[in-house]
Amino acid sequence: MAVGKSRRIVIDVDDVIIKRRLHAALAQDGLSLKDWFVSAVGEFLRSREASNQLELPALRAAEPVAPYGALSKEKP
Repeated sequence: MAVGKSRRIVIDVDDVIIKRRLHAALAQDGLSLKDWFVSAVGEFLRSREASNQLELPALRAAEPVAPYGALSKEKP
């Protein structure tokens, strides 16, 4: 699928029955496809950001810790 500069996202769904079921389920919940999509994308991105943040402390814990002042140059 092409990725353009517009604000539109176009998805061709081959299975028309899935499309109809999705729209029916969203209508029962009082949601539009756009509302549902924006919400789902927000949750997806937040979960990715949270998982990326979880990895950072683990990496820091694996780094060797130099004793205080070990990296400073001694005065001649």
